Amino acid sequence: MFFPEIVSMHFQLTGRCNLKCIFCGQQNGMFSARDREEELPFEKWISLAEEIRRSGARPEIILWGGEPLLHPRFDELAERLHCMEFPLGIVTNGTLADRHAAILNDRFRTIYISLDGNAEYHNRIRGKGVFEKVSANLALLNKRRGHLVFLCTLADENVSAAPEIAETLARFRPDKIIFQRLMYFSAQEIADYRHWLKTTFQTDDPSIEVWRRDDDSEYRMRLEAAVTALRRRMDAGAYPCAIEISRHLAEGEPCLAPFRRVHIKYNGDLLFCTDFYGFSAGNVKRNTIREIFYGPRAALFRREIEASRNPLCRHCSWRSNRLFRLD
Repeated sequence: MFFPEIVSMHFQLTGRCNLKCIFCGQQNGMFSARDREEELPFEKWISLAEEIRRSGARPEIILWGGEPLLHPRFDELAERLHCMEFPLGIVTNGTLADRHAAILNDRFRTIYISLDGNAEYHNRIRGKGVFEKVSANLALLNKRRGHLVFLCTLADENVSAAPEIAETLARFRPDKIIFQRLMYFSAQEIADYRHWLKTTFQTDDPSIEVWRRDDDSEYRMRLEAAVTALRRRMDAGAYPCAIEISRHLAEGEPCLAPFRRVHIKYNGDLLFCTDFYGFSAGNVKRNTIREIFYGPRAALFRREIEASRNPLCRHCSWRSNRLFRLD
């Protein structure tokens, strides 16, 4: 069987999004009209899934964006993938869930919804009225067969309220709440990253500049206090659902994503990181997944990651994932 290593695949159906969250680089011009023209058609996503199925593998497939529910044939695609017996997950902002509630309830093993607090915090981060819209849509997911997981980003606007946010979100009866640290990089880290890309892979990623932040002292202080208080309440059994706090992986522990996960970008690029797009191992418009995954460029990337040469890895919360399984 091919692909015995791969346990998770991310299909980034689009880079488009209907929100402009304040900490997301997408609102700063990371997605353009030209990018929309380069989005893979429906038929290509199906053929990619067929390639994996013919190999005998059945990795989990997570539908991703941008906002994946903006895809014009989302329901049809999810139904086809389900019929191929792929376990399905989705990462969504939840604002369009009412248009797709039936397929989300019936066909998805895990629904990940970004929710950053009550109306005060969530709307400040995601936009006016977003919390109210998501809250109404959550009521339509009460008959789901799979799990509901909230992804809560601890940004400057809400980090100090993390313990109270957990209490608020738990009222929606999710199966789990995952708190994620804010992602950002110093000017030096960005310069080192771009130098690494140029010298190792002969490429560049100027879009990484939107994640620049040079002074994080206040945020780190508030984060530490909030996490301490959150853990204290967790230990006391204050929350009726599971709570997870993402961590940044310790030095010396390599990220397993290049070995266990494949991320296919909306334009066909195959990469291993879900947030850093400077590196591509190849493009599925020109080569098969198998040719790219076992190709020399992917092998070089794995060696570089094992040697801890990517200066951005230390800030990635996803890096701590050792299983790559849906909740």
